Amino acid sequence: MRVLILICFLFVCATGQQPVPLAEISLPKLDGKILRSEDLKDRVVVLDFWATWRENCVSEIPEFNKLEKEYSSRGAKVIGLAVQSGWASDIQKFVKQYNMRYTVLVGNDDTVSDFGVISFPNTYVIGPGWKVYKKYSGVSETKAADVRRDIETLLKTSPEPKGVKITNENQTLVATHRDRTTTVRERRERCK
Repeated sequence: MRVLILICFLFVCATGQQPVPLAEISLPKLDGKILRSEDLKDRVVVLDFWATWRENCVSEIPEFNKLEKEYSSRGAKVIGLAVQSGWASDIQKFVKQYNMRYTVLVGNDDTVSDFGVISFPNTYVIGPGWKVYKKYSGVSETKAADVRRDIETLLKTSPEPKGVKITNENQTLVATHRDRTTTVRERRERCK
């Protein structure tokens, strides 16, 4: 009998760790363009629910900037979902003031409810298929390192996102857009 109880317990624990699909989103970026979760299904995403009036949220901005810089070329995306923070124009001023370098969406109460967020900040690490890998509530000293480790784990186990491909042993990143393929180096040269 004890063996059966142990097997049931282990099964419940194992199924509790399976990635869970998240609520779909379709929200405006600060430029007014809509970002949909279906556009992100092949990517690793760090989705942070935050508010401009919450000091703990503001304190995390530098780490999210670092994550975006470090992982965007590998197909991961950092998104800040601003909620209870006013209109897009109010949030835009804040984004500029704090030099936020990642995508910011304008959220609403429905989105907060759909994700079950009850406090800010609330950060989701999302794997391919738009499935939650981990959820972090609040701020901790190890959160940035934990999120970084989660991203690395997901990138190692995930197929390459559409439009991003590593083509040789030197780990040259190639971005494909329609019929044109360019390396990151070519793009940098064009921007000079």
